[in-house]
Amino acid sequence: MKLEKPAPQTGGTLPHDSVLASSASNSNSDNARPPSYHAEDQEPPNQIPEDLSGRLRNLNLSQPVAIQTPTSDQLIAHLKLLEAFWKLKEEVGKWDGLFDISDPAGHLAEDADSRAKVCEKRWAVYVARAVDRFEAWWTRCIPQSKGGRGCGKLRLANLTTDKSIHLVAGEGQPLAYLTDRNHLPPLDVIMVWHSFLLNPRCFFEDCLRLGKIDFYTTGMPWGAVDALIDPVTFDYTPSDEARAHFEGMTGCLWDNLQDPLAKNLQCPACKNDVTVPWTARSGFVSTSKFELGNGLADNDFTAVCEGCKFTITHEALRVAKFRRDVQALLFEDLPLPGTVLQVDGAPMKLRTVGKSVLPECTFPSYIVTAGLSGAIMETTDPKGNPLCTVDSIKNIFEQGVTDKKLVRKVQKASLVYRHEKVAIRRMMSRYWYNSSPFALDLTGAVIRQGSFVDKMHAIDWLHSPALSATTTRCLIKYTRFFSIMALHPHKVAVPTLDVDLAWHTHQTAPALYYLYSQSKTRKLIDHDDKIEESALNDAFIWTSRTYQDKYMEPYSECTCWYCEAVRETRISGFSKLFKSNNYQTSESVHDIPGVANDPATAPHISAHNVVHDSSVVAKNKNRVKAASMDAAYHSACARARKKGRPEPRRDDYFYYYAWGYPIMYPMYMPYYVDPCVGGAAGAGVYPCDYGNVDSSSGAVGSCAAGTCGGMASFGGGSCAASAGGCGGGGGGGGCGGGGGCGGGGGGGGGGCGGGGGGG
Repeated sequence: MKLEKPAPQTGGTLPHDSVLASSASNSNSDNARPPSYHAEDQEPPNQIPEDLSGRLRNLNLSQPVAIQTPTSDQLIAHLKLLEAFWKLKEEVGKWDGLFDISDPAGHLAEDADSRAKVCEKRWAVYVARAVDRFEAWWTRCIPQSKGGRGCGKLRLANLTTDKSIHLVAGEGQPLAYLTDRNHLPPLDVIMVWHSFLLNPRCFFEDCLRLGKIDFYTTGMPWGAVDALIDPVTFDYTPSDEARAHFEGMTGCLWDNLQDPLAKNLQCPACKNDVTVPWTARSGFVSTSKFELGNGLADNDFTAVCEGCKFTITHEALRVAKFRRDVQALLFEDLPLPGTVLQVDGAPMKLRTVGKSVLPECTFPSYIVTAGLSGAIMETTDPKGNPLCTVDSIKNIFEQGVTDKKLVRKVQKASLVYRHEKVAIRRMMSRYWYNSSPFALDLTGAVIRQGSFVDKMHAIDWLHSPALSATTTRCLIKYTRFFSIMALHPHKVAVPTLDVDLAWHTHQTAPALYYLYSQSKTRKLIDHDDKIEESALNDAFIWTSRTYQDKYMEPYSECTCWYCEAVRETRISGFSKLFKSNNYQTSESVHDIPGVANDPATAPHISAHNVVHDSSVVAKNKNRVKAASMDAAYHSACARARKKGRPEPRRDDYFYYYAWGYPIMYPMYMPYYVDPCVGGAAGAGVYPCDYGNVDSSSGAVGSCAAGTCGGMASFGGGSCAASAGGCGGGGGGGGCGGGGGCGGGGGGGGGGCGGGGGGG
């Protein structure tokens, strides 16, 4: 997609289907070693097209009727789309002066950190605008329909009276017009849609709650999308019809950069329109200090309504969102966000005979209607309480669940049990750092996906002669990975990058993914897009051990220091002495031709969802983990010396290339929070720190998975590091999802960006 300058503004192998079908349905075939990723082991040269783009031009993107998993060509189409995203990000970020954000001057002109920070800031504004444009497209172009017929929004009563509500995920009919390339939206809107799809439970919740079941069934129309992506340049080239349709339906211009530089907001107090800039005085404006800015996409957003003098902030918009949702509950019977799905990620199956019990997920909605609504409406009134925060709302629920008389009005018992507590956490997660109408902050979702996009670009499978076998192997490893999640429902499994590519592709067909996940695990496995560092490390070590034990192959085909250390934790002195099968399997990775050893480009742990927990407890835990991995690393070095191999290299610091600029960054693990997004280096670029959480008891939005920190009645404190924590429901979903923090309840939230589930 070629961006236009903004106008001045005033405001040949075994067929992949048969390979995958056999690997998914026959457990014995799981033990067959998949093809290698490396060109040395691939089909003869006469089977590789001379023009590397030839393989990318004529993909078969139809979905086989009998297959619920993605196909090899769909993975390739996905890689092409990710490359288009990467090109878009590069062009936006490096556009000097875009959004009136200039490159640093003077002594900062050659400073890599400063230049990268400015690029990230331009991208931050662009993504915020893209999310706003997606909302317009969602509202005006996506109908409320189910099974090809118009329908309204979900009603709370449906969750307690509709005997077939648990089957709703399979009742949609794909929107035919979205398979027409002339009806596709711009690339920035597709990028937001893509990130939304990679948060399966949040996407399902919003489609169900807001009556867009046919859209849920449609998924990403790969055939239409791929037809608009040039196989050589990866430019997104729409038709004139597509431009006209989008602009006519949404009122937005096709090019994000041609839309106004200001947005009209409704004042929460007097309901008058207030025009606010997307960004104002951000970047290196006049000094060497990076200014946070006070526009809508900035950290310090502030606007004063001229009519009533109410001060509008990000927090005020979040409170206003909750107030609107409560009003919709009271007057339209629309359930609160986060109160639609049970801990298995589906609406509760109601009894066909006798009186049904109240679904636990609906508890927050019912306790509001039973007696909390008065306190809520008074507390959130912007005229009477202009300084109300989401934490104030949390306090109302904390008091409400201790009122036994009130609780008894909702259910027979006077005590609030575990799943009801989970439901409240999940509901609150929809508001921590999220003022959008969606279940999660889509800006944060897009930003966290950026790391995965960068990795796919760096690995560059698209230009590999082994592309066909690579995608086939990804799919085989993915079905194995899913089998591990099914066999260990109370564990959190973490994918490698190759597995994650297949997993992400599967999630872009949400209805098929739902059916597959339910058939394998009896729940909708989430893909949590936030997991704390030490939890990610522990879960990856467990996943690596389990995969190696089951399939007698190394999980991560990489010899970087971290992967070597992870394998070393599996090898005992007994194994080394007697050359056990486990020892030989760990050693076999060194026999793979061209095996990767660079942490920045190897297809090992997928960590785009990692977040840093700044609590004291987490810091102490990370120090212990670091010491353990350090010992394993030195053991791996000793084994390498004994075998006559070079030691796996580990530098105390390494160059992280942000926007092409080298930034020195501590190499604690090969997974890290993007220094341009989270932590000190990224401070102030976004409205909040998307790479950081604080799980301390009492911290606002403390847990990455949605725990209301400090709520004694709800468990409080940190659970970001433990499967089956805040989300309840047991582990399962990898990348932190499925039922670890937030995953089991479809939750997420807490942490910046609110929202759970994602990839």
